[in-house]
Amino acid sequence: MMKKLLYTLFSLLILSTVSGELFRISVGGLELLPADLLIPAIFVFWGVDKLAHDRQLRLGKIGKTILVFLFVMVMTYFLNFFRFDLGQMLGGFPSLGRLGMYGLLAIVAFDLIHRDKKERFKWVLLISMMVSVFLIAVFGFLQLKYFPSFLELGLYLQGWDPHEGRLLSTWFDPNFVGGFFGFMLPLLAGLTIYYYRQRRWPYAILLAVISSVVLMALYFTFSRSAYLTLMIGLGLFALFKSWRLLVVFVIFLVLGFSFSDRVQQRTLDAYDSAKSLIGLDSQKPMDPTSKFRVDSWKIAGMLIADHPLLGVGYGRYGDEVNARGLGGTATGHAFSGSDSSLLNIWAQSGIFALLSYLAIAFVATVLAIKRIWKRQDLDSYLSLGLLSGYAGLMIHAFFVNSLLFALIMVYFWLGLALLDQR
Repeated sequence: MMKKLLYTLFSLLILSTVSGELFRISVGGLELLPADLLIPAIFVFWGVDKLAHDRQLRLGKIGKTILVFLFVMVMTYFLNFFRFDLGQMLGGFPSLGRLGMYGLLAIVAFDLIHRDKKERFKWVLLISMMVSVFLIAVFGFLQLKYFPSFLELGLYLQGWDPHEGRLLSTWFDPNFVGGFFGFMLPLLAGLTIYYYRQRRWPYAILLAVISSVVLMALYFTFSRSAYLTLMIGLGLFALFKSWRLLVVFVIFLVLGFSFSDRVQQRTLDAYDSAKSLIGLDSQKPMDPTSKFRVDSWKIAGMLIADHPLLGVGYGRYGDEVNARGLGGTATGHAFSGSDSSLLNIWAQSGIFALLSYLAIAFVATVLAIKRIWKRQDLDSYLSLGLLSGYAGLMIHAFFVNSLLFALIMVYFWLGLALLDQR
């Protein structure tokens, strides 16, 4: 009974991401997502289940690395109490608490996967993920048709960028939702190809339909970072399993570039911005989006240069930016950190936090490659899909703070639990 309740809570947690930023729940002055309330409930019922039925604590190889990372984050946070204003440090605690909560979620999920000999829980996670990404894509098309401009809705007054004519879905941001689609598509591709090769046509066709809808949704985000995420992810997948997939994707890429003036313009803007960034001659300066990102990297670099070992304290990024008189360059929802997740971790928690975070990626990569190498079973395709998605998301996180975005973290940490399975 308790396991069924836990499985239901995990499914609700994943499905809660479909609501995106449509509503938040005010608790003690904090604006929380539904996921922020579901995760503590999961911890409580998991703890009761462990005490009643199974007291063995299973961490997994990735789980042990996650604990090291969280330990370093907590240590740097408290060490910064001696260096910065106490009130500001306490103000950053909810951000640290949220990160720790999502990280521990991977360990709870791993424990349930390991205990479930019939692998039902694994499929609860996967099916919930497939349903959620499909619904988010569908709602994105509805938003694009009926609410194509945030200027008309007035949401820019609440700190959201005034995107026009781009697919935002319920997440209100084309770069975040596009990166999420880019993360999920290699996983969808892996499962689709596996069932196709097994001649299990109903599953293969259903997954192919979902993949096509999500791919089209990603296209209409017009997000260059999302396009790059998908290119990295599917490129890595094709390298291991299916060169035909790469051919199909290249054809889609060429057609997509050919039929959309907006895609062509954004691609050329990215090319000109890259030339400008590395110092080559360019007829055009960096476009506003690229310039904003580069400015955010520079600000993070200043914080890192002054506090490389311990950072400025997790959750204190905005306070430190204000203290330096740079608040005008980081406004709205971008104010809480750099556009680069890795720079964000380094700037706020120091080099040891960054290295321990990268250690999670290293351990996950080693485990995934061992499961992929010279194997053709379902777990090998699942592991490759996840690994490819993570590779793309790591690149995406150079341009967008996606690794620390709560809606993406649900999938990020649960995906690590799936990679860490026995």
